[in-house]
Amino acid sequence: MLKFELAKPADLNALKAFLFHHGANPWNHLPLEGVDREFSLIASGGASAVVAYIQQQPVGLAIFYHPKSLPVNYRQYCGTRSGVYIAEVVVHQDYSGRGIGTSLLGDIIHRGAKLGAETLLIDRHSENAGSAGMMRKAGFKELATFVDLDRRDFGNRSTTVLSLDLD
Repeated sequence: MLKFELAKPADLNALKAFLFHHGANPWNHLPLEGVDREFSLIASGGASAVVAYIQQQPVGLAIFYHPKSLPVNYRQYCGTRSGVYIAEVVVHQDYSGRGIGTSLLGDIIHRGAKLGAETLLIDRHSENAGSAGMMRKAGFKELATFVDLDRRDFGNRSTTVLSLDLD
């Protein structure tokens, strides 16, 4: 049975290792400095990490920024609405294709509403079919696609931003 919990500070180093081990692929941009900043934001309370467990084993991880920490470059997609940015959704390689990523997004939908968010934002490499399906199943709609040479060095090097309205 799948269980979700917010990460505790003592779990962060192990979760960082989980992210690098199971999230590293040509679609995913994981620079060490950026990941360190993300985990510092979690430690300071500006973001959260949700962990999916099956029998005490972590099988998925999602990181989301709280409304007050919404990155500046994503504010344009919210307008005047309060937004949460989902930065990472990673599933253990042995458990992919079982709906865990979609379930993590569903958990964040509920948590985002409790944080006062009106919109959830997420992005992906525009050619990442697996992420596209997961996001579509969770109800996200595409907003924009743009060439993103700073974060993408594979395929068409483009990012697609998606949103889900919570009201």
